[in-house]
Amino acid sequence: MKRTFYAAFICGLIFFQQNASAQDFIQARGAKLYQSGKEIQLRGANLGNWLLLEDWMVGLYGTDTQMHSAMSTVLGKEKADAFWDEYMTAYYTDKDAEFLQKEGFNVLRVPIDENRFEKPNDPGHYDEGALRHLDTLIRISKAHGIYVILDLHAVMGGQSREIYADSLSATPDFWRYANFRMRATAFWVALAKRYRNETAVAGYDLINEPNTEGHTELLTAWLRETHRQIRQVDPVHLIFLSGDNFGKGFQGLPDDFWNDKQTVFEFHIYPFFAFPLAKMTDYPQTVDGVRYDKEYLRNLMREQIAFGRRRPVYMGEFGAENGAREFVYAMVRDMISIANEEGWSWTEWTYKDVGGQGLVTVRADTPWRIFLASPEVRAERQKARVLLGWDDGPRSEDSAAKMTAQILSNFNFEWWPRQYEFVAPIERAFDDELTYAIVFHLKDKGETELRQLADSFAFDSCSPSTELVKLYFIRKDQTLVPPGALDSSVANHKQNHFNFSRGAF
Repeated sequence: MKRTFYAAFICGLIFFQQNASAQDFIQARGAKLYQSGKEIQLRGANLGNWLLLEDWMVGLYGTDTQMHSAMSTVLGKEKADAFWDEYMTAYYTDKDAEFLQKEGFNVLRVPIDENRFEKPNDPGHYDEGALRHLDTLIRISKAHGIYVILDLHAVMGGQSREIYADSLSATPDFWRYANFRMRATAFWVALAKRYRNETAVAGYDLINEPNTEGHTELLTAWLRETHRQIRQVDPVHLIFLSGDNFGKGFQGLPDDFWNDKQTVFEFHIYPFFAFPLAKMTDYPQTVDGVRYDKEYLRNLMREQIAFGRRRPVYMGEFGAENGAREFVYAMVRDMISIANEEGWSWTEWTYKDVGGQGLVTVRADTPWRIFLASPEVRAERQKARVLLGWDDGPRSEDSAAKMTAQILSNFNFEWWPRQYEFVAPIERAFDDELTYAIVFHLKDKGETELRQLADSFAFDSCSPSTELVKLYFIRKDQTLVPPGALDSSVANHKQNHFNFSRGAF
């Protein structure tokens, strides 16, 4: 097995050397990253809500597939395609990249939904339109000195029950069906073939926040096989690996995974993961005899810190929402401080949305935000509050929340995971109907009006978040090396589901 792997690796290396030089790519040496011989720390943002919609970030309900399906059913495929093509084009342009570059960011993690590229009944055929959008994003980013990490954020069947995993049934069927896992591997091989000579691509983030629910061996096997097949076609790009249980640690990542020197360990952390926020009014603060401060946070990360003595570490997601309490921002500042002290790369969540957590947010006077705030849409949201009991709103006597509570009262279930496993599919079914109800109010819009709605996500229609810009941005750092600075292959040629949408509008 090991001999076969190395033979494939050498063949891939020979092909690669005919097209580019390893020095042009970001490469790991021990615990550090280098480009063209210079040490580099990647610091930037996630481009959530672009090649993977999240309900709270766009203002609808349900998964990416549910939202796209609702638009196609209500508007018809032609008009829906026009809306989404405009949305994808407007969402990230030279103006966005220029803004990020000016403020000192040098990397963009781009969440991808496999379902946007490959249809369930058409295996191995990938949507060229989606790939062209990705090509354009990489080209724009490269022109502004921004590297791109390709992040498989959602896979067929869902790698967890979460909405951001595009899990239609709210069950992690990716771990139930081998065919889903084989197709995800094949998709990665197709991406690696397409971008193996692209120096602006920093690397491949194999799967976002997996949660096998007790079947970690399936994650280990899938990562091993996917890594092996990628290396047959691309021996150079970084590969980012995160463990089971939503990428919080090393579970499912055995020591031999790190024999490939171009692998990077990735973890995610948010204040609500790390601190008992419901009991806190300040930071640092002592709660129930525990001192919650920077040293507590550093100790919480001690396993990652120890690992980082020999391999690169990447804090792939962390952050706080707009309007958070000041002490929550202080926690995030300490996360950044620790990462910088340890030399870890990092990307905050997220760059752009309708107001929940974006560094820039869609303005309230734009067509899309006006639509979301319309009496008709607000009435649909009120129905959701009544039926499901979201946001502590009024509940009818036969609301789903009340009926579910009555059913669960007959069982001795802990909320996590058993009650959640029961409730999540019910909510997913309601999400489907609620998004149809909202999108129905667009049915009489023409293509021009729909494109204007999509253009609400363009940079000129957004406003930077003063709080978050101050929290994250670097401005200047002499260690940042732009992609292609010494790129011999292009020398001649001049991108947690917080549930805000439940009641944000």
